Amino acid sequence: MITKQRAVRWIAAGIVAAAAMGVTGCSGPGGSDADGGGKTTVTVWHGFTEADGKVVAAIADEFNASQEDYVVKLEVNPWNVITDKLLPAVSSGNGPDLVVQTPEAGQGYVNQGVFVSLQEFYDDAEYEADTYYPNVVDAVTFDEQTYGVPMGYAPFAVWYNKAMFDAAGITEFPATWEAWIELAEQLTVDENGDGNPEVYGLSLADKTPTFLPTWLEGAGGHVYDDGEVVLDTAENVAALQWWRDAYARNWGPKDITLAESVDVFKAGKAAMTLIGPWMIGIADSVDMEVGVFELPSGPEKVAADAAANYWWLTSQAGDAEAQGAMEFLAHFNSHDSQVTWALEANYPPNRTDISAEELAENPFVADMLPFTENTFVRLGGLPGGATDVNAELDTLSVHITQGTGGDVATLVADADRSLTEILAEFE
Repeated sequence: MITKQRAVRWIAAGIVAAAAMGVTGCSGPGGSDADGGGKTTVTVWHGFTEADGKVVAAIADEFNASQEDYVVKLEVNPWNVITDKLLPAVSSGNGPDLVVQTPEAGQGYVNQGVFVSLQEFYDDAEYEADTYYPNVVDAVTFDEQTYGVPMGYAPFAVWYNKAMFDAAGITEFPATWEAWIELAEQLTVDENGDGNPEVYGLSLADKTPTFLPTWLEGAGGHVYDDGEVVLDTAENVAALQWWRDAYARNWGPKDITLAESVDVFKAGKAAMTLIGPWMIGIADSVDMEVGVFELPSGPEKVAADAAANYWWLTSQAGDAEAQGAMEFLAHFNSHDSQVTWALEANYPPNRTDISAEELAENPFVADMLPFTENTFVRLGGLPGGATDVNAELDTLSVHITQGTGGDVATLVADADRSLTEILAEFE
């Protein structure tokens, strides 16, 4: 059994997709709204405060004006504040009816009974959930019940400095890992040959729990599958040996976080980096012209990481609030709203029936449109945000990229045992 204290610890440590910290809003728990003319109030918490937050507010306003039965009230708080407040607020009936959270954190709340199934939403054809990407829905389906509805699903992709690509005469994008690393070597500049390049070809965040799972899945393996740690396999060892050998070619920095890898890129000290669509705003802030292409394929397939947020219905919501929440979710993920979301918030749409032509006003999102189907939430099913799990994966990643700690097979076997012991505490 998972104890309440243990569940709270892993939820508090859950990874929240990159978004700016926010401002507070003002609304109370769901119920009849005195100012809404008898409408049922659906209280919603989220942490988006930049352009994406403005789009959410605009879509909510459109929904409120479109019908006479419900009114959505948004409360915007920093993500860490939502994490701190959510459990006690829902327990006391003073929380949201609907809240945005990552799948890692969401699964923990499902196990606690804080989030309830939205299978009814998926089973009702009028809500058009059959238009959602299957891999996106799979990430929030537990024990044959689907609990989350897609909100912002951000594929990690390769962003490149267009000036550097143009100067090097690069007109085609690599399709495989090997071609990608060869390109990174070509773009690396070490003017005095001292082994410390002035410009790296590629800046990757090797100090992050999603680093290893991404490469393993591209090679046909996993860290965790069907309730068990499955790290110690021949295919995983081969994949990580390939990356150790690749890093020895000195095309990128090592032992860096996601934020640090982006800092290297935006400072003009790397030609490429791997991150989600918020790079659009980052590049604009430093007046850098960038382009984007899909993560190249590993030996088995293209398998990119996703920074994902979903809508979750809480156990606080009564029947009327739950119905209003589902109506709002259908509106948020309607065809027209998703075109607006994509164009103005820079996220690829959650639906499969939106074309690149409809997104032509935002060429970055139009380019990213086909990436979603090859993008996955990492460590699916693993108790999300477990601090010790993340630390173990970080350590293994850095040993691989720096060539330290011993041979790859021994490192993998040791990490497999450690992860198995850590996760046994959650049983």
